[in-house]
Amino acid sequence: MQSCTRAHLDKPLEIDMMGKLALELPAPQKEPPTGHTIAVIGGGPAGMSAAWQLALKGHVVDLYESTDKLGGKLELCIPKERLPRQILKREVSRFVELGVRLHLSTKVNGKKFDEIYKSHEVVVLACGAHQPRKVSFPGSEDLISAYDFLRDINLGNKPDLEDKKVVVIGAGNVGMDVASEAYNHGAVSVIAVDIQKPAASGVEMEIAKAKGTQIFWPKFTERFDKSERKIFFKDGTSLDADFVVMSIGDVPQLDFLPPGIHVERGWIAVNNKYQTSDVKVYAIGDITGLGLVTHAIGHGRIAGDIIHYELMHAPRFPEIKQVIPYEKIKTEYYDVCRGDFVSPEVSANRCMSCATCRDCRMCEATCYWGAISRVEHSGGSYEYVVDDSLCIGCGFCAGVCPCGVWEMVENV
Repeated sequence: MQSCTRAHLDKPLEIDMMGKLALELPAPQKEPPTGHTIAVIGGGPAGMSAAWQLALKGHVVDLYESTDKLGGKLELCIPKERLPRQILKREVSRFVELGVRLHLSTKVNGKKFDEIYKSHEVVVLACGAHQPRKVSFPGSEDLISAYDFLRDINLGNKPDLEDKKVVVIGAGNVGMDVASEAYNHGAVSVIAVDIQKPAASGVEMEIAKAKGTQIFWPKFTERFDKSERKIFFKDGTSLDADFVVMSIGDVPQLDFLPPGIHVERGWIAVNNKYQTSDVKVYAIGDITGLGLVTHAIGHGRIAGDIIHYELMHAPRFPEIKQVIPYEKIKTEYYDVCRGDFVSPEVSANRCMSCATCRDCRMCEATCYWGAISRVEHSGGSYEYVVDDSLCIGCGFCAGVCPCGVWEMVENV
């Protein structure tokens, strides 16, 4: 909104207001029943997104969730100051209105998966990544994982950090959430360390730094001495540490899967249709590789669309977008709008298609490995280029881009 060209005429598109209005919308009407049955394993953002799309198309959807609540990491790990629980509850209640058959507190093991597989036409794996990744060093057994730390807080088991010095190993977005919550629960200081330039960006880092979080890098941990309350690094330095949290990511738990489903380096391998090596089984979200919540929701939307057309034996055509002629992108072609916000349709139609948001540099700032750079050319033109030797194919650029400029292409 700060960069919106519309502000030169009247005021920016009211993205925040449109988001708030979405909370008041009821669940959409479903299509007529198709008789097809689909199972979704996992009630986090990816699983709920896929179940939502498929239920809207008229399919019978069974959703299996190991805990007693929907939401996954939205419910368990994102701090309430960033995602107010009344918003999450409203979204979940609207989801329930669709009539998805919920099987809460249902942990899927090998036997249960076989049962689900035999009783449904399609199975969607959306279990997420909930097993904390750990690095072993002397004293690492006295650390707590970021996943457990944030989950315990959201479940009401609040840590006693009053006047304690906290060190967070890992300075990604989750590490910043940990730092913020540590301050919320009485920590006198929080220092995040990382082996390389911090991957955190955006509101997570802003909130953590505003509360006093310091970030040091590169730091390679050598050992943690709980009795001495110190953490030591390989460069010979140390930090006072009453409480240490390890935040270096999570991995999926896949022990329930049959051997026929291919796994690569701990993640489920999928093709460009989100199909696994078993054509009846699809996989989306963090179970295929760590990403943002927006990635997980997007996976669910696209996979749901693909599954629907596969079941209905109908061709699926990509959305065709009409390009606005460049010569018409001038302020004189657009009327000044008077008065207050009227409706979502009116506000959305105020967009001038000026493409300013296509040069927001968010992909460049988000890229963990610095693989993306903005290159300026003569005449005022520019382009964003990718260094193939640095890109790891994480897809963060595609997920964060507001305009869909970036696309992920399967390696061949």
